[in-house]
Amino acid sequence: MRRTTLKDIALRTELDVSTVSRVLNGDGALRISERKRAQVLQVAEELGYSPHLPARSLRLQRSFNIGYVLSELASPLPIQGDLEFSVARFRIYGLEEALSGRGYLLSLLRLPATDPFALEEKVLRRRLVDGLIYGCYLPAVETLQKLERAGFPVVFLDPFPPSALEGARLSSVCSDRKAGVQSAMRYLWTRGHCRIAFISSRTNVRRLAGYRSALEELGLPLDLRLVKLFDPPRENSYMARAAGYRRMQELLQEGVAFTAVQAGSDATAAGVLDALQEAGCRVPEDVAVIGYDDVEGLDGALFAEPFLSTVRDPNFEMGIKAAELLLAQIEEGAQPESALLQPELVLRASA
Repeated sequence: MRRTTLKDIALRTELDVSTVSRVLNGDGALRISERKRAQVLQVAEELGYSPHLPARSLRLQRSFNIGYVLSELASPLPIQGDLEFSVARFRIYGLEEALSGRGYLLSLLRLPATDPFALEEKVLRRRLVDGLIYGCYLPAVETLQKLERAGFPVVFLDPFPPSALEGARLSSVCSDRKAGVQSAMRYLWTRGHCRIAFISSRTNVRRLAGYRSALEELGLPLDLRLVKLFDPPRENSYMARAAGYRRMQELLQEGVAFTAVQAGSDATAAGVLDALQEAGCRVPEDVAVIGYDDVEGLDGALFAEPFLSTVRDPNFEMGIKAAELLLAQIEEGAQPESALLQPELVLRASA
């Protein structure tokens, strides 16, 4: 069966081949009526047109390939392994959907931090990919500087720590976790809670900032006895649950008054609930609890049924936004920019 070509579509629409090509490539600068543009897209669909990728790549001098960087850490990143994997999965889904819709392939690319020549060889010299997505991990400072000097299209998806990119002309996409915790704290305040504890890993600096900002905004005093931080467990969510359990036990034993808890993660919140239940406290009647993450696919279900009120990062949408920023650099020569997406407060039975 003969392959449908641009000429076939041009004959059906009574346009020249170059115009048809520009329509199918989404050229916004093309001066053509919306009716004709829609006609081209409809005819292309009816004829089952698909672009000849090798020819397209040669013509545009692109590989239509985006590298998702797998990189060893330049410095230790204290994140629970199973949570990290589950979060990355949803972001990659968003990336893949947005990129495939524009004719790009998302590929895994290994750029070891211990190999200073990997970036030059695979990316800057051989151009195996048109752009890079770094998922969470930040490369060494030298690599950041090389990417910036080269002006190579790159987006950092939820970089840790985000301050490491300050002053650099490099794109990034983050969730506004400070605002997420602030929204949860406001909700607790509207429910009459004025003594709210915060239990979290020390690395959740933006969530702690949200807690402190909310107290100031609501006119509530900061009682450091209600702030319980722990060193981040690397293994999995069970370790974070155990840490949350221990910190909640400490708070109960110290006898400090509180009526609600904002936890730094859902796993930590699960440990908080374990300790409260063991102490005979009813949730939410005696103590309200809100977590953070709402991520599916961890090692095991934290609860037998949806129960925990929490804050959900827009992980899928972050992947889509990262793809949009990257393609704007590749296709339009856009300047790097940072995007801050808003999390969602998910209310269930615990608050």
